[in-house]
Amino acid sequence: MSHFPTPLEEVIHHNVIKNNKTGGPALDIGPMQLLWRALGENTGYTFSIFETTVVPGMGIPLHKHPFAEFFYVLEGTLSIGHWNSQGAAEWNVYEVGESLVVQPNAPHSFFNKSERPCRVLSVSTYHHERMMKDAVHPDGRTDFLPAQLTQADFEKLTKSMEKNQTFLVTNHA
Repeated sequence: MSHFPTPLEEVIHHNVIKNNKTGGPALDIGPMQLLWRALGENTGYTFSIFETTVVPGMGIPLHKHPFAEFFYVLEGTLSIGHWNSQGAAEWNVYEVGESLVVQPNAPHSFFNKSERPCRVLSVSTYHHERMMKDAVHPDGRTDFLPAQLTQADFEKLTKSMEKNQTFLVTNHA
């Protein structure tokens, strides 16, 4: 006869996880830092949450990936680039408390064009977490991405991103 678990038995190993104020593990992408607030392994591999500190003058070039992404500005201002209806890059500035959703495969970019650091909370699928970890630490290596990228480093990074269906996009207008 089958034994079905009781509600307590079902959740005994799936409990609430409290994160401390400093967050979870950090992932450095050059001078930017991603601080994981929720890892896929703790969400049934459905989503991940990370806080990014974007220093002035830094950002991510125009790219796209097959999963949605949510941004919420915690501190400072962040410029988000996207394609307009003519296919040209268009920029909008987001301030504290503002948010946006990037739909799957929507070309987007972000840069801190201000003179102060910006902190952003991002939510996406576990695939996004995996892509970022693979792009920065392929095969578990920790020496892959230095603070200053050479052309060879950039090529390695884009190949690793493409493995996870994330592609840099050029402005074709």
